[in-house]
This record gives sequence, C-alpha cells and structure tokens, in this order.
Amino acid sequence: MYLVLIETSGNQNYIFSTNKLKENFGASELTYQAGTEWVLQAIEQTTNIRLRSNSYSLRQTLLNSKQNLPIDQTDTPVEIIIATSGKAILITKEKEIAKNIIKQVTLKALREAPGLDICGVFKKFDWEQENIGEINRYLHNQFKQVHSQIPGQEMRFQRLPVVDECATSGLPAAKIEPDVEQNLVLRSTVSRSKRRTASTAFQRIQELLIRNQVNVNFARSLRVLDKEFQDISSDTVDNYTHRPIDWLAVVHADGNGLGEIILKFDEHLKKLNRNTNRDYINYLRAFSIALDICTERAFIKALATFEDFTNNNSKNHSEATVSQLIPVIPLVLGGDDLTVVCAGKYAIKFTQSFLREFEIQTTQAIDDLGEYKNIIPEIAGEALGVKRLSACAGIAIIKAHFPFYLAYELAADLMASAKEVKKKLQHPQKDTPFPCSALDFHILYDSSGVDLKQIRQKLQLNKNQTRLYGRPLIVTPQKQLTSATSTGVQWADKHRWEEFEMRVRSLHQTDKLEKKPLLPNSQMHDIRSSLFFGKDGADAQLKLIWERYKSLGLCNLVADIQQPSLFWQEQAEAEQPINVTGFLDAMDAADFFLGKIWED
Repeated sequence: MYLVLIETSGNQNYIFSTNKLKENFGASELTYQAGTEWVLQAIEQTTNIRLRSNSYSLRQTLLNSKQNLPIDQTDTPVEIIIATSGKAILITKEKEIAKNIIKQVTLKALREAPGLDICGVFKKFDWEQENIGEINRYLHNQFKQVHSQIPGQEMRFQRLPVVDECATSGLPAAKIEPDVEQNLVLRSTVSRSKRRTASTAFQRIQELLIRNQVNVNFARSLRVLDKEFQDISSDTVDNYTHRPIDWLAVVHADGNGLGEIILKFDEHLKKLNRNTNRDYINYLRAFSIALDICTERAFIKALATFEDFTNNNSKNHSEATVSQLIPVIPLVLGGDDLTVVCAGKYAIKFTQSFLREFEIQTTQAIDDLGEYKNIIPEIAGEALGVKRLSACAGIAIIKAHFPFYLAYELAADLMASAKEVKKKLQHPQKDTPFPCSALDFHILYDSSGVDLKQIRQKLQLNKNQTRLYGRPLIVTPQKQLTSATSTGVQWADKHRWEEFEMRVRSLHQTDKLEKKPLLPNSQMHDIRSSLFFGKDGADAQLKLIWERYKSLGLCNLVADIQQPSLFWQEQAEAEQPINVTGFLDAMDAADFFLGKIWED
C-alpha cells in the first residue's frame, strides 16, 4: 500500500496577493478545487474510477463504502481518506497510481492555477504490520522536506525579456483586457486564472446558502463590497450604484490544537479501543468531514449578525427586503479555518458569533455521519479532556482601499495574539490547553504602521507595567471554563466578552427623549486621553466625573467600583503585576459594533 499526501502551501499569500476581491474570491476557489475536484479528476484519469465532485455530494461519496470502496476489503486501486480545500490524503495499491495522481493534480495546477503552490508525496507501508497513523506523521514531515527543495513560484514569472507588469498583481502581463468600466488593463496569467474562477466560487457558496435555507441575494451582496462582481450574475436590478461601505474587515479564524489532534489521531483512537488501520481511516475521514460541517454551520448561524444591514443601507427599503444582503465574502471556509472579508462595522460581532457557534456545533451530533455522528465530542474528550473544540480569531478593520494582503497579515498576527489564551488556560489533569475561544481586533486608522508588535508597544507604559488594552477577549462562556486551572479562570474573568460588551453598551446608551449619549463623548475622550498618563492620571480624571455619571453607566466602565479605577492588576511573567484596562478596547470598538449586539 502507498499513502499519498497532496497539499497546497502559502494559501493566504496566494489568495491575498492582490487588492481585488474578485481575484481573492477566485484564488480561494482554486485552492478548494486543488484538494477536491482535481484529485477526483486525477483518480478518474488514472484508474477510470469516477466519483462525484459537488461539494455536498463529495462528502456523501467519501462516506459511502459502496462508492469510496475500502482498499483493504476490495480490489479497488485507490481509496480517499480526506479530500478538502487544499489537502487530500489517499491510499493506493500501486506506486505508479500514486505517482500519476500527484502528477495529474500538479500539472492541472500549473495550467489552470499558475501561482498556486502545490506539492505531493507518498510513502509505501505494510497494511498488516505498520500503523498508518505513524506513516501519516512521517509523510507530513517528508512533505516539509520535499516542499523546501522546490523552487518558489516567483521563479516561474521571470522578467527577462523585459515585459510590462500586471495592473493588479505586479507580475508579468500576459494579456490586455477591459475592466468593469471598459478601460483596457494589463493582466497576468495568475490574475486571469483567479478572475475566471470567481463565478464558480459564487455558485458553490450560493448552493451552501440555499441548502441551509438562508434567504440571501448573494450576487447583490457581493456587489455591495465590490462592483467587479457585476458580471457573475444575470441579476441586473441593483439599488446600489457604488460601494456604500467605508470600512472593511479581514477576519481570520483557526481552530485551537487541531493540528496536534490530527497528528496524534491514532493515539486518541486507541483510548476509544479503535486500534486497526481501518478504524483510523474511517474515523479520520469522518472527523475531517465533521469539521467542515461544523465550520459551515457556524458561519451560516453567524450571518444573522447582518440582519439589519439591508434596511440600514438600501436606497429602496421595500424592494431590498425581498431578500437579505450580507456584506461578507467567505474566502476560506472549510476544515477549522475561516477567512472572510466583510463590512468592518459588523466584523467584531460577526466573529464573536462565529466562534461561539463553532463551539456549540462541535458539541452536537451530526446525523449525516451516521455511526460517526459524535466523532468530534469523542475525539475532543480524549485529546483535550472536554467534549468540544474551540477556535481563535483576529480581526483587522481597514479602509476599503487598504491592501488586503497587509490586512490579512495583521489579522493573522491578531489571531496569534488571541491564541495566547492557550498558555493562560490549562487543563488541570492533562498537559493540554483548555478549550477556550478568543478574539483580538484592531482598527487601522493609519496605514503607516501595520506591525502588531509596534502597535501594542505604543499602548504599554512605565516599562510595560501599564497596558492600555485588555485584549484578547474570551468568547467561551465563563461557566464552561470552571474546570480549567484556577489561575487561568481568574485571568479569563477580566477578559470576558460579556464585560467588553457591557462597556460598549454603556457607551451606546442614549437619553430616550433627547437621543443624546448618557455618557458625553467629550468626557469619554478626555478619559481616553488621560490613559496615556498612566493609572494615576486616568483615575484622577475619572474621579472628576464619577459622582455625576456613575448612575448613567460609568460604573460599567470601571474595573473596581469600590475604589473607582479603570485598571485591574494581572500577574505577568515579570516579578510585579501589571495594570491593565479594558476602557480603550470599548472606545475603539464603539463605532464598529453594529449587528445584533445584545439580547433585549
């Protein structure tokens, strides 16, 4: 037997290499096809085995043992274990079949997705004598070695002889094409391949929405974000003549500890008394599909955040309410990953909703998986000690013209900041992080600095003994964290989403008659300015207005109501504790918190 791994690398760089949403959307679709449709096509060309390629039917096919035949029990030459966006794992009986499948997929990428970094490796093993879980770990390490020896994609696009450059990607131009305004522009082969695939991506997402009975006009929703999507649908009736969104957000979310769970999957199965290679294949396949389903369902649920967008932004309310507009483009939606571009003022609440729903979905049975319907709670229980998964997210909120690739880099850094919760919250009985979802965000007013480390250093005073931000924010409800270590629970209590939301709510409260803020903006900005004088200066400014405004919501903004202060203390790695405030977090988010903020 031969275990085969085909995987793309540098996906985010490939997707966000230009500032055109249509190209980002198409690049995402090409990455998806590389691990799914192209693999199925390569299998058909090599073995004449034809399998369905629709995203929904593909899952059913992989789970159906009469279509995706067990390689150890039949004479089938190939069996698919995983086929998902940017990644496929297969088993073949012959070396030539393994080589040809990799060859067909990588050739397809060269022709139809220039610029996509994809590589394949395979390893021979003895089905009866060797553990396929160990072979899978070896194969992933081998993949890193092989991939490091392959020349980078930049080598494909030489500038000699001298050629003009693409209008969007900066790569050598290959053709002159009209843009949406009928102006002639230069396009590279990379940009052209992405643009022509955008319509396929649109169809796949539209099918997902229809399948989940989501009443959305997705074509119009895309055009709200970018007029270049005008040509992907025959629907020409549109109340929007220009982009009405000044702020966009790049949201990047990723599951916590999923890579470690997959690499040690066989060890977790042994605790469930599933010790055979057949058990490993069936359970890993079901786990992969279950992750896809949970991520999609969480995304669908989180779309409710945008319910009021239509009425708030339409020029003709009566026509616009026929179907909802959702100003969001899912660029990566699969496995435990989510990357979207959406309206910036809805991004924070959308992300919180997604993370919370992801946790909920991973605790529930998935009936479509039959006997494996509880696969995620079972594996999570063995791996993490808690029968659920968690995720973290970073949100970079930017002006609409800001380069997406820089925004994604900032979102990725923010996600890494959110993942610091893994160090704070540990399982008391296991040497593993406690499942906890969190998010971090930043609103980029100045494009001159996008380095998160430098941004946060400016918010640290007194040799880092005072910190003017309380992020990351813990999304997991407090009652679900009580089993974590006590020090972690104490830390999380000050970073709870509920506390942050309460502060934002206090800033939003208005007088019912005069419709003026109960907490005057001028006073709040004075307090904000005083933060940069340190704890004593900020608390002194707070005391000036405390008696007057404490009953109007000011008490919700302080960390200590007995001795009114905006700061609380946290134990840091240094010897003495640091002072931390969440006031600036709420002030920053106050204008970027649209959607269903709280339950009335």
